[in-house]
Amino acid sequence: MHKAMRSARTSRVVDNTDWLKVTAIIAVAIGHIGYFFIEDDHWWGVLGRLGAPTLFFLMGYAQSRVVPFHWILLGVILTLLESWNADWTWVPTNVFFSFALIRIARPYVQFILQHYGWAAFALLVSALFLVLPIASPTVDYGAEGWLWALFGLLHRMHVDSRSGPDVNDTAKTPAPLADSFAKSVEPMRLLACGIALVAYVWQEQKEFEFSQTQLAAVMLSVGFLSACLCLFRRGPSRIQPPETIARVLCFVGRHTLEIYAIQLAASELIKKLWPSLSP
Repeated sequence: MHKAMRSARTSRVVDNTDWLKVTAIIAVAIGHIGYFFIEDDHWWGVLGRLGAPTLFFLMGYAQSRVVPFHWILLGVILTLLESWNADWTWVPTNVFFSFALIRIARPYVQFILQHYGWAAFALLVSALFLVLPIASPTVDYGAEGWLWALFGLLHRMHVDSRSGPDVNDTAKTPAPLADSFAKSVEPMRLLACGIALVAYVWQEQKEFEFSQTQLAAVMLSVGFLSACLCLFRRGPSRIQPPETIARVLCFVGRHTLEIYAIQLAASELIKKLWPSLSP
C-alpha cells in the first residue's frame, strides 16, 4: 500500500509542452555545438533553426506575466560572455531580454488585439517588419522572434475561444473573447504563423547563407514545425513514456531556459579558455 501511494506521488505525467521544450532544447544544443566547435557548421545550423521558433511561440502562448529576476541576470551574463569572446565588441543582447520584453508586452498586445482586431494585427505586423533591421543587431532573433510570440499569443486566444481557458496556467483568466473577434482569431493566427515563418527563414538565410539544398531543408523543417504548432494544445500527452524517461522530460520541460543558459555559457567559456577546440 505504501509503495502504491509513493508511486502515485512520484509519478510524472508528460505534457505536450514538455515534448515541445525538449525538442527545442535539443535543436538549440545542436546549433550551438555546430556554431562553436564545427568548422563547416551549416547542416548543424539547419537543425538548430528549430529551437528559437518553439521557445518564442511558447512565450507568447503562456499567460504568466512574471519576469523572473534570474532571466535578467542570465541575460547579462550570457551577453557579457559573448562580448568577451568577441574582444569586447558590441553583440546583440541575449535572448532572455526578448523573453522578458514579451512577458511585459503580452497583456497589452492581447488587449489591443481584442479591441481593434484586424487593424491592430496589421499595425503590429507592419511595425515588427519595420524594426527587423534595427532589432536584429540589438537583441538575439529580434523582431523575427517576436513574430513567433505573436503567433503563440493568437494561437492561445484561438484555443481559449474554442475550449475555455487553460486551468494549468497560474495567471488570471482573461476576459472572454467577443464573438466578432473569436471568429477572426482563427484566420489571424494562421496568417501570423505564415508571416513568422517567412520572416524567420528570410532573416536566418541572411545570417547563415545556406546552400539551396540547406535552405530547402530549413524551409521544410520549419514549415513542418509551424504545422505542429498550429495543432498544439496544452495537456497530458497521448504518449506517456516509462517513469524514468518521463522524469527526465518533465525536468527538462520545467527548466528549459536554465538548461539553455548553462550549455550556452559552457560553450562560450570553452571557446575562450580552450580556443584550440574551436574551428
